[in-house]
Amino acid sequence: MNEVQKKKRNIRKSKAWDAKRKSERKRAGNKDEITLKPLRKGWALHHEDLDAENYGNLEGDDFLCVNNLTHRCIHWLYTYYKDDESILDRLECELERMKKINKK
Repeated sequence: MNEVQKKKRNIRKSKAWDAKRKSERKRAGNKDEITLKPLRKGWALHHEDLDAENYGNLEGDDFLCVNNLTHRCIHWLYTYYKDDESILDRLECELERMKKINKK
């Protein structure tokens, strides 16, 4: 584990992080803010600021309550989106095709 990961892990173990999670969960109405489904066990508090130097800054509204699958999807998509915003168009086309094929 590198130093950045250790720093993030220590922050996530802190009382301040726990308090932030609780307040953000309440603000979000106990819902995944992307899917609008109830938060499940092991949900994630997604920190939108990916700069390791800012990870400990728990002030502001750079946080999103999401379920783990949503969290993984956000990070997976961002990996590609940051270099190619048209990925969203291609993904939308694929989802529409799947919807049509599966008639849902």
